[in-house]
Amino acid sequence: MEQMENFISNDRFAKHLGIEVFDAKEGRAKGHMRIEKHHLNSAGTLHGGAIFALADAVFSAASNSHGTLAMAIDVSISYFKAVKEGTIYAEAEEISVNPKLGTYLITIKDDSGNTIALFKGTVYRKSTPLEEILK
Repeated sequence: MEQMENFISNDRFAKHLGIEVFDAKEGRAKGHMRIEKHHLNSAGTLHGGAIFALADAVFSAASNSHGTLAMAIDVSISYFKAVKEGTIYAEAEEISVNPKLGTYLITIKDDSGNTIALFKGTVYRKSTPLEEILK
């Protein structure tokens, strides 16, 4: 568990955006991000890149929760609803896993529980233990 906490805390970009990732275990993870002014696009709504970044951080935590380095090889996101304020939440679920590949579905919701985006990602599992990259 401490290993995953160290891995998550090493994501400096997620920290910079105010993303918090937690409850990463056995192919799952959760996270949230409070929407700030710097997260908004020129239309005054949450930037798609900010939504993607939250989903990607949760995807990373879930896919690396097995203890070996997992690197994204394919991702896609669909946006359904604009958000202007509040907090957004992401939850990752492992939908397929084998020794080399893993596929994850991340649901992103707003404060009211409305699904605002779906992210799907596939990782390639390397043989590198996480503790080696955390040194």
